[in-house]
Amino acid sequence: MKSTENKNRKPKTSNLPLSMGAGLRAGLKIGAVALGFHLFGSGFIWVVLAFVFCYDILRGILSCLLSLVVLIGFFSFLFSQIF
Repeated sequence: MKSTENKNRKPKTSNLPLSMGAGLRAGLKIGAVALGFHLFGSGFIWVVLAFVFCYDILRGILSCLLSLVVLIGFFSFLFSQIF
């Protein structure tokens, strides 16, 4: 009975967000931060940290600004065709 239970059991998988190139990608990010720190000093680290922690907020703001630009362009096109 135990052998059939072991055969029917799904293989153990991991839900970690790692892929084949994740190690290389992480190494490149760390290298880029180290190079930026070497070239620009400690201010670069604060900029990177601010970008990492505020990424969702910045993405929302940029999305709103892009929508606003598209709407302004659309309405200016309509007004130029009407008048």
